[in-house]
Amino acid sequence: MTKNIKRLLVLTLLFTLLILYIKESNLIIKEFLSYTNLFITKLLPSIFIIYILSDLLINYGIINLLKKITKYPTTIYILLISLISGFPSGPKTIKNLNEQKYISEEESNKLIKSTHFPNPIFTFSTISLITKNINIIYISIILSNLIILIKNKPKSNNNLPNIKEKDFTTTLSNSIIKTLKIIILIYGTSIFFYLISIIILNYLNTKKLYIIINILFDLTKGIQTTSLITNQTIKDLIIILLLTISPLNINIQIKSILSDTNIKYKNFIKGRITSFILTIIIYFLIRS
Repeated sequence: MTKNIKRLLVLTLLFTLLILYIKESNLIIKEFLSYTNLFITKLLPSIFIIYILSDLLINYGIINLLKKITKYPTTIYILLISLISGFPSGPKTIKNLNEQKYISEEESNKLIKSTHFPNPIFTFSTISLITKNINIIYISIILSNLIILIKNKPKSNNNLPNIKEKDFTTTLSNSIIKTLKIIILIYGTSIFFYLISIIILNYLNTKKLYIIINILFDLTKGIQTTSLITNQTIKDLIIILLLTISPLNINIQIKSILSDTNIKYKNFIKGRITSFILTIIIYFLIRS
């Protein structure tokens, strides 16, 4: 397919969406406000402060401090922040540490494969209402990422940059600005794909298509949609798919975060596919 044909297809799709958004403006406004409320009340509180604090911790030498108790301070720190915050904090933290010379490009491309974890607050407050096996799923995801991490053999960090005295007000302001940029990216991509799914389902709405579209475009709606599935195993496998490989909106977020770096998105995808396979294997081993 030539570039001109691709461009024409994209323009056709965008123009079609524009016309449909105008035609269905009342629906779009209603769903926009509904999703915004969901984002503000459910997701924003769990990531805003954590993202700011994680950036401040890096700036004030948490990794240099961790070096006194472990040979792998950056790896341990990235894992902890990824586990506490959930995706896409792993790629965000790896990017920050790479820019500040804590980890090399090679190490960044290894770590990007194994630092994708669901937010624990979202996992145990929302998904636990949908599946009784959430503990097994969560443990399986953690173990699969640890296996990938060990397989890639993280390097010990012996040469860390020196910590310079920093004005707290300036550092805090910079951390807030960086956090808001990430949050705007997360919110923007999420609502963009969510509204596309709303338009599709407004015209082509069957139960099967409803499930597929929500799983493809949005994590929260995709997870909620699995409640329509009666088979427990199939439900769990779809939840594992959403939490390991993730829907389009999260993949676009991560690709955007990495876009101005030498950390390759394809390494992230390789890690996600491997994690999906390993998580399923571990899930069945624990459940049996």
